[in-house]
Amino acid sequence: MFPTKGYKAYKQHWEDQAAFMDKQPWEQDKILKLIISTDFDSNLKELQFSNHSLKKENGEYTLRVKVPYNYHELDDFESKSLELLGIQENWLTNISLENSHCSNR
Repeated sequence: MFPTKGYKAYKQHWEDQAAFMDKQPWEQDKILKLIISTDFDSNLKELQFSNHSLKKENGEYTLRVKVPYNYHELDDFESKSLELLGIQENWLTNISLENSHCSNR
């Protein structure tokens, strides 16, 4: 059984959904960017995000994760993502979808 929250749960959920639909799991051109207050540092450590995904920038944490291929078709994609990642809305100072600049495809 996979974890109920954190990046592994997020990744597993969307990959399972894509496999069921016989699709590639990830949108190649977008990422979900979350800006998280440092007040929740200990909470973030429990979720075990990689150093590649989570960085401390300008006194806040920036978490960048891939988005599923059909994110634009999903009702309340951002809320579902927060639930899977184990992040509460009150931890956030900003949430946005941005263009991906990652060369790892």
